[in-house]
Order: sequence, then structure tokens, then C-alpha cells
Amino acid sequence: MSFDVDTAFAEFQRILKRHPVLVVGTGASCALDARFGMPALAKELCARVKPGSATEGQQWAQVLDALKAGKSLEESLDAATEKSLVNRIVAVTGAFVAGIDHDWAWRVATGQDVPPLSGLLKKLVDGLPPTNPIQHVVTPNYDMLVEHTCDALGIPFTDGFVAGSTCRRNGVAAGDAMLTQTRESRGKAWETVTRYRPHIRLHKVHGSINWFEDDQEERLLRCDRMTDAGPPAGWRRAMITPGKSKLAEVGIKRERFTEADNAIAGATAFLVVGYGFNDDHIQKRIKTKLAEEGCAGIVVTRDWSSRIEQWVRLSKDLWAICQKPDGDKKDSIIVSPGNVDAFLVDSRDLWSVKTFVGAVM
Repeated sequence: MSFDVDTAFAEFQRILKRHPVLVVGTGASCALDARFGMPALAKELCARVKPGSATEGQQWAQVLDALKAGKSLEESLDAATEKSLVNRIVAVTGAFVAGIDHDWAWRVATGQDVPPLSGLLKKLVDGLPPTNPIQHVVTPNYDMLVEHTCDALGIPFTDGFVAGSTCRRNGVAAGDAMLTQTRESRGKAWETVTRYRPHIRLHKVHGSINWFEDDQEERLLRCDRMTDAGPPAGWRRAMITPGKSKLAEVGIKRERFTEADNAIAGATAFLVVGYGFNDDHIQKRIKTKLAEEGCAGIVVTRDWSSRIEQWVRLSKDLWAICQKPDGDKKDSIIVSPGNVDAFLVDSRDLWSVKTFVGAVM
């Protein structure tokens, strides 16, 4: 396929007109603060996790050895399968991410600082059609940058919990809270019509720093007031950590992510931002849409990887914009569907969300 930048931008706009499901990875958070990334978390876990038994000690030693050998945190945590050790990892991870989120929450929510996702979310929501004014956002991120950004922009959002000082999970009721009544003309008459207001439906498929579950895993609550303080006795953060235990956890708690599954199943396009394709339970469904059903998509992320290359090769209508692997680090490569060997080079940092929005949207 022969193409130039103008052709590529026209294709991006074609895909964006389909109102894509937005998939947000840690790269979007790292664009604001690098501490949200896996390297910083790995360093924190190494310093803070203290095994409480011989079995935990053996497994944690394997994790540390894997990290020293150069494996990723995701791969290294495969060795942590003991439930009590996984709970320790969740506790340290939650406290660490909550601390970074605390540093930014007020500044982002009040508009003092503008995060990279701000312009993108505003453009997507402003472009929603009146007949279906719902922007689905799927993210494995534990932080609350999407929520803070929505607050700053005045964009209503729901994360599947109903309002209250401690919020209960109820996706239907949470969605209904986005309904509003308007008076619309029907010829010479006026009619009261109930419609959804333009809003974001946020699907946090790995949980969140403000989600908590009891030790029996029977109750799930969202409580913003406890985000910094951490859970009381008998409770823990409801977060799914990297590693093999993640797959088992997702399998047990799949019902929590039904709405995300439905959003992916109903998607006509995807916009993937800062996501590295490391979550099989999420991307398996996306892969089916892209590779088998011909669904369109755009990947905007800094690092070109073998995983992204594989996805572009397999998909019929998936584009990728990444940082040029060599040369000037500001340059971007634009890769067209199925054609990874003849990419375009652009001198702008289009892999930056802010630059992408300004140039394309």
C-alpha cells in the first residue's frame, strides 16, 4: 500500500468518526509522571514487599531473581502465586500509586495542570452523536487520572458504582444516573424525551486505588475518602496485579467486567493510547474484533514493539503511530494496516497524545 501523511490523516479521521472505544494504558499516565510506569513500581515493590512465610519468601526470591535477570515486572510476578503474597503486592502497589495520584489529583481536577488526555477526552465527548452519547473508556490503570481529568473538563462519567459516601457496584443504576429529560419539538407539538447526556463510561478492568473488597471477597465498594488512608482492617484494595495470578483473579471476578466486555464486543473502532498489549484477558476480545471482524483501530503510543507489530500484521484496518525507534526521538513512524515494512516518518511527535489531537482531531 502506497500512502502519504495526508492519506494517513484522512484514514485516522475516518476511524475517529466511528466513535471508537478508547483503550488507555499506563503510557498515558507516564506522560504526566514517569512514576506511574512499571520500572518505578518494580523498584517500590523490591523495597517494600516483606514475605511473611517460607513459601512467600521462596516465591519472592524468584521474583527478585527474574527482575535482576532483566525480565519485565509482568513476567517476574508470574512466580508470585501464594494468595497472601499477592495481597502484600496489592497493598504496596495500591499505596504507591495512591501516593502519586495524590500529588496530581487536586492540580489536575482544578485545571492547574493539564494532563495529556485532556484534549483527547474533550474532543471525543464533544463529537458524540445525540443518538448514542456514550464514550467508552477501557483501562487497566489503577490511578484516577481519567476521573480527575473529567472533573476538570466538566464531563460526567460513571465507573459502574452508584453514588454515596461508600458506593456500591451497580452498572445499570450508574448508567441510568446519566439520563436526562429534554423538551424536543415534533412539528407543532413538544414532547418530553429521555436521553443519555454526553458522558464517559469508565471500565477499570484491573480495579482502582479507590476500590475496596472485604477479605471474604463478598463485598465491593468504592470510597474516595479511603484512597490515601488505605483500607481498614478486614478490607483490601480491589486491584488485580500483573503476573499469572492476574489471569486467575480475572477468571473468578469476570462478572465485574461484563460492561467492559460488552463495550468491546459492540465497538466499531478502537483508539488505543499508551497501551502495550500485555493483558490477554482484555486484548483477546479486541484481537477478535480487529483480526477476525475487520474492526478499525489506531494505536498511539511511544514505543514500537514486536507485540504492536504482530497486531498490525494480523489486523485488516489497524494503524500505529509510535516514536521512531532510531534517530531523532521526536520523529514518529506511521504504520499502515498489514504493512510494517514500509512505514512513513514524520518529524512531529505524533505519538504524543497532545500532538496527535492537535494534528488530526
